[in-house]
This record gives sequence, structure tokens and C-alpha cells, in this order.
Amino acid sequence: MAKKNKNTGYRAALTGARGTLRILIYIFGIVLILYLGKITYSFGYDVFAQKPVASSESKGQDVTVIIKEDTSTYGIGKQLSEKGLIANGPVVFWVQVRLSDYYGKLEPGSYILNTYQTVDEMLEILSKQNTEGQPSEDEDTSGESGGDDSDDAAIPEHAQEGTQEGGE
Repeated sequence: MAKKNKNTGYRAALTGARGTLRILIYIFGIVLILYLGKITYSFGYDVFAQKPVASSESKGQDVTVIIKEDTSTYGIGKQLSEKGLIANGPVVFWVQVRLSDYYGKLEPGSYILNTYQTVDEMLEILSKQNTEGQPSEDEDTSGESGGDDSDDAAIPEHAQEGTQEGGE
């Protein structure tokens, strides 16, 4: 009979330990799901809630960015992040470009961007769909517009070089 009591106590302890372990695994799983949900929500918010770096237009600063021919989207995002034009980093920028209408349309060149612009406004400029206030590509020519009605000839040379604030 002593054997039976010893076996019963062991089984009770083992059952209690299994129950405790099972509860700890469930708690760990719930905490992990909440943590991953928080990270996912934060990433999604960074991608879709486009806020400029500067808090107001008066605090925005013009920054000249030069995009080279073989620069990847991630490389452009890294450059914009280093210059203080985007706050969320190159991975978020890469996702924003992939989800935008500007994917595959970013072109090399010299651009004047502002810290008060959203990512969509910057992408519009980087894809050359909005060239207002941007440096002219054909600075070597003496104001020839090639037949199009471009306003590039009306922009003073110092504004094209980005040494002073470009006007709107």
C-alpha cells in the first residue's frame, strides 16, 4: 500500500507540473501574438500615415539630393534618411514606393526636396512628374526648351543650383 501512495503523489505532482507548464506556454503564446501585432501595426502605420519630418512649413528646410543612375530604391531611402528627409528609415520607404504609383518610375538626377514634404510629394518629384522648383537638366544649353512649354528657363540659375531656396 505504501507503493500505491508513492505512485499517487508522483502522478499528482506530474499532473500539476504539466498544467502549470501548459498555462505558461499559453501565456507565452498570447504575449508573442500581442508583441507581433504591435510591431505589425506600428510598421503599417509608418507606411501609410505619411507625416513630414518638419512639424510646420516654416520649419521645413530645402535639401539637395543627387540620385545616381544605378541607385536602388533602398539606397534612395537610405540617402533620404541620412539627409533627414524621412524619419522611418529605408525599409519603410521601400515598402511605400512598392505600394505607390511611382514604383519603377524614380529617375536619377539632382533634386531639391524639403523636410516638410510627405513621401508621396517626394516620390512625385523623384519620378519627375512634378518639376516645379527643381534644377534644370539641361543647364549647359542657353535656355533652349526643345519645343516644350517648360518653365525651366524662367528659374534663375542660382535657384537651379540649389544655393538658395527655390520659390513656389
